[in-house]
Amino acid sequence: MVNYEAVINARPEKWHKAAEEWVTLAKHALRAAQDIRDNGTTPLADNWTDEVGQKAAKDLEKLADQLESAYDILLGGKMLCEAVAESMETALSSAREINEVAQRYSLRIGADGLPEGAPMPGEDPDKLHARERIVALRDHVLQQVSEADNTAAAKFSLLTDKVNVADPGEALKVQNKASQAEMEILGAEIPRDAGPMTQRMWWNGLSEKQRHDLMLADPVALSKLDGLPEGVKREMRGTDGKFDRVKMVEYALENWDQKDDVDFGNNCTNFVSESLAQAGMKEKESIWGTRADDTWMKGNPTEIDLPGFRDVDRSLGFSKTWAGAENQQNFMLDHGGEEVPRDQVRPGDIIYYEQAGDNDEIGKGNTHHAAVVTGVMPDGEIKYTQHSDPYRNVSLDGRLPNTEKAEGKQNVRIVRPHPDWY
Repeated sequence: MVNYEAVINARPEKWHKAAEEWVTLAKHALRAAQDIRDNGTTPLADNWTDEVGQKAAKDLEKLADQLESAYDILLGGKMLCEAVAESMETALSSAREINEVAQRYSLRIGADGLPEGAPMPGEDPDKLHARERIVALRDHVLQQVSEADNTAAAKFSLLTDKVNVADPGEALKVQNKASQAEMEILGAEIPRDAGPMTQRMWWNGLSEKQRHDLMLADPVALSKLDGLPEGVKREMRGTDGKFDRVKMVEYALENWDQKDDVDFGNNCTNFVSESLAQAGMKEKESIWGTRADDTWMKGNPTEIDLPGFRDVDRSLGFSKTWAGAENQQNFMLDHGGEEVPRDQVRPGDIIYYEQAGDNDEIGKGNTHHAAVVTGVMPDGEIKYTQHSDPYRNVSLDGRLPNTEKAEGKQNVRIVRPHPDWY
């Protein structure tokens, strides 16, 4: 376990600097891969069709794959560096709060972070409680940084083992694991097992920016702290009371890999609708049922698991806006929702992919995919969770190049629902 002296001597700025260098290298690698494909592989394949030309094109494509894989590995390293830096910074904030509380009650803190000396007979009860909170927060700090250290070390080892990977698909899986590890490290900053008074002491020790960052990074864990101010929880849930954004995120994170009752072929938008419904968003119904134009609702699916009945369930059991990405996006925007820029995204917003480039199967301007924003990192990186294919807490920017390579250029639109029908 990391000792207290190492905590107070931590240098998070060095980890932030390392993260900047990793992401710079990642961008260079991706740009080089794209340049090779645009200016080398594709022209060779089109214009030099003999065996020599095809071999040259194949060699260039292999090099492009290596560079694209390097992008994913390097971006994973950046995520881990940022997570370690943030963990150090919140630990240092807690250490400062320990010192401030100790001074307030005339306690001396030793090199191990604990109050020196034993409690005196008849000591003031408030001073005794301060001792207890200091010990509890100090123990949390050591546990937090030790978890960060162990998680980061394991994932850096994984990245090291994968430096020679030339398969972009495999490298993307490594990036996904690093993304989830980043969330785990940030989540370990939150004192889930501490008492309410210690939780409040921890919260009071954070800067305004650190509080804001954690509210965006892990609202589900924060919302469960008894020691957190109710106003903070209300802000994370949504102040209009229309639906609970925290419950939406929690449902998505708990059900990202669960089988859906009805198979739409691609269940990404159905998953978003279910997340909204579980969060308390009321259906917009019509006497004409699910086939009415201006509805967002479930009907009465037969739930009979036979081929013909599955078709009935898909067509009559749900409105067009329930499981169709473009229909849902337009419905939410037409009924109070707003499109938000990347720097204002919050957990509980919805990501839509609108086709912007050439694709034989998807027309330009067609919205064809939806996902739930489940976290926003302190550096602004957006994490999302989706169904079909199922992914949990993966990076929007990290995965987008892979998506665009497969499906063409995308216009990513992020929508914040504000239901106006109730």
